[in-house]
Amino acid sequence: MLLSLGMLTFVAVLVLTQPLPRVDRMLQDNASAEISQPPTHEIVIVAIDEKSIGSIGRWPWRRALHAELLRRIAADSPRCIGLDLLMSEPDTRHPDDEKVLANGISDSGCVVLPMALQVRGGKTQSELLPLPILANAATSIGHSHVSIDDDGVARTVYMHEGFAGRTWPHFSKALEEAANAYAKGTALPPAPQPLTVVPEPTGPWLRTGHEVVVFTKGDPPFKIVSYVDVIQGLVPEGTFTSRYVLVGTTAAGLGDLYATSATSTSGLTPGVTIFGSVLQGLITDRQVVLATPMQDLAFNLGPLVVALLGLLWLRPVGVVILICSMLALRLGLHASRPWVGIQFAPAAGFFGLLLVYPFWSLLRLTATIRYLRWGTEQLNEAMADLPPMPLRPPSGDFLDREMAVTSQAGLRMRDLQRFIRDGIDHLPDATMSLSRVGVVFLGNIAASQHWRAGPDGLVGRDAHELMGDLRWRTTGAPMMPPGALAGPEPQPILGEGLDSQGRFVLLRCVPFYNAGNSHAGWMVALVDITRMRQAQSQRDEALRFISHDIREPSAAILTILELMRASPGTLSDEQATQRIRRHAETGLELADGFVNLARAEAQPFRAEILDLVSLLEQTTDDAWAHARKRNVRIVLFNTLDEALCLADRGLLVRALKNVLSNALKYSPAGMDLRCHVIERPAHWALAIQDQGPGIPAAMQSQLFQPFHRLHSESHPEVLGVGLGLLLVRTVVQRHGGTVEIDSVENAGCTVTLVLPKPTASELAALGDDKEDT
Repeated sequence: MLLSLGMLTFVAVLVLTQPLPRVDRMLQDNASAEISQPPTHEIVIVAIDEKSIGSIGRWPWRRALHAELLRRIAADSPRCIGLDLLMSEPDTRHPDDEKVLANGISDSGCVVLPMALQVRGGKTQSELLPLPILANAATSIGHSHVSIDDDGVARTVYMHEGFAGRTWPHFSKALEEAANAYAKGTALPPAPQPLTVVPEPTGPWLRTGHEVVVFTKGDPPFKIVSYVDVIQGLVPEGTFTSRYVLVGTTAAGLGDLYATSATSTSGLTPGVTIFGSVLQGLITDRQVVLATPMQDLAFNLGPLVVALLGLLWLRPVGVVILICSMLALRLGLHASRPWVGIQFAPAAGFFGLLLVYPFWSLLRLTATIRYLRWGTEQLNEAMADLPPMPLRPPSGDFLDREMAVTSQAGLRMRDLQRFIRDGIDHLPDATMSLSRVGVVFLGNIAASQHWRAGPDGLVGRDAHELMGDLRWRTTGAPMMPPGALAGPEPQPILGEGLDSQGRFVLLRCVPFYNAGNSHAGWMVALVDITRMRQAQSQRDEALRFISHDIREPSAAILTILELMRASPGTLSDEQATQRIRRHAETGLELADGFVNLARAEAQPFRAEILDLVSLLEQTTDDAWAHARKRNVRIVLFNTLDEALCLADRGLLVRALKNVLSNALKYSPAGMDLRCHVIERPAHWALAIQDQGPGIPAAMQSQLFQPFHRLHSESHPEVLGVGLGLLLVRTVVQRHGGTVEIDSVENAGCTVTLVLPKPTASELAALGDDKEDT
């Protein structure tokens, strides 16, 4: 509170007393805060420059020459002419020139003349007006003053100046108002009568509408034509059409030059150029006024209040970022003065923002030293029973020594915590620590991976929700029903369960206690034994296959041999040979099918670009001999030229051969077996249609069961082991596809292998890999 009150009071006093005008101007005039407006084609300056003086002669020139200039400009239909030449004294050498010039002003349409304040003896003030004959001919009159700061730089102008009840608009404002009134045919705003001269001052010279000059970019910022070129008719036609024309002096010897904050190669800016910038600001409505004291207070105190509030909640780095942000905001508002329309005095708020952090740091440093002393005492008391650790003697200044002692005590506590956390984190099984009601407050890496959560994704979650899908393997009941851990008496949960993803896990959920022997929470460990159960299942299946299926053909052969030995005449040699051959082929087919299925499941996938149309043709060619033996005709429908696919040739050929073999086994003699490749929006479909017995809908769910044949009773002559379609499905699934069965009892069967189409990028990538190889 003391810091806030002190800083706010300090900045407010600086804003109201303005003791730092030079700093304000330095911040306002620097390159990063410079304001300007883009060049315009609406303003043309007719310059009385060195070239014109060299050609026409010494200044002043005859006023008849000015009249000729006005007529030549008016012939090009300008919007309005501002003749920035103060003509308050009569020309005694050419007395008729005033009338000529007055006629030129009247004939030119919209012409504005300047007036000024005359100071005598440093005190007496009076109006310096154009000659009455000229003032009466002019459209409007405006004061031609530029406000000079105490450092001699012209930065601002006053939009209205004059005695009380008799204020004149600025020359640029009078020009803009006269042009608008002349174009619309309306009356000008009320202004003093130039023919009514105030003989003596009637009060102080008043100034209102203090505005910053927003200088126009460019060097020169406006189109400039030489006075003599206009007189000699060397200016192209259309130069002044529908434009404001300012006539003024730019030659160095004529004295109408000012030091300004705008960049200029010469270092000085002519008054007529300054008036052009003011006029452009009026035209484009980019006027920047000086801020009032209340506006300056808001501009300087607002960011400081935000920074002081930030001290309550932000860390030191955050406070520095906030202060820099407030400085950037102030700079942005300051640089956007043409759009905001206000120029502030930024020095007070700038110093306030720069000083707030050092003072705040001093106060916080004092509080930190007190806290370090207290914290060190508390830590040393808490670690009195822990083993000591080697300590380095503290060195440095007073604060360094206090920090070193506290750091060493904290390091002992952190080492102990790190040991416990690392031990839990690197356990191979999912491990969590829960609160007494089951909310997770610690989970190791394995637990995050088990539930696919981020490093802190499990913290704060309810363990009942996480393990809600876990059910006892024996009964199927939930292992962690809602509220299971929130009971009055903590009971451990131990056993094997199965979750919704088909994972087998061993759950160990036991309570732990604090130093006061009160229940403090739960330790949970989940051991994923899915692979072990799968290995057991595969082992049991292999044992069943070896002990039963593959032994059956061998046992049948031994039975035949024993029958021939015991009863030599029971079977002829040919019958015995055929039976032995059939059982041997069955055993070999069982072994081959089992091996092929294992290879299809485990062998590496070697993708290459294959043409399914060509592959189907080759497979049907290989099956021609078998089809001829069965008296079945294979009909291939080639409606596509090619069907490119990314596939493993060996696996896909084996699957196609199995489908063709099955179809030939069940196709009646004399029938056709139809094969074709069909294009779908995102897939290729290889369809093989037979005209066999078909498969009832009720039996189709058993098609892919191992060692199961649907037609073993109705077609005993068809040999098989029941692994062919299982291998087909395994191969197609490894390719990312599916197997479709379309069959009706006694109406044949169509087996379709659906494979995904590769994208152009996949084909290109595989092609590039082959080229690199």
